[in-house]
Amino acid sequence: MFAEPNAMSMKVGDNWCVPLCHSCHMKLHHYGDERTWWDLQGIDPIKWARSNWEKFNEECQ
Repeated sequence: MFAEPNAMSMKVGDNWCVPLCHSCHMKLHHYGDERTWWDLQGIDPIKWARSNWEKFNEECQ
């Protein structure tokens, strides 16, 4: 489910970022299982990130 494989000391590219408010960010960490947390929210974070990255790039051209 993750967009990019984990790599030590490397952050995921900005194209895969999904913004969360502080409260939701903390709830995600507290829950502990990111994949299940997103499922419970009814959001596919990879689909969301891909769609918004494409929109961003279209607007910047």
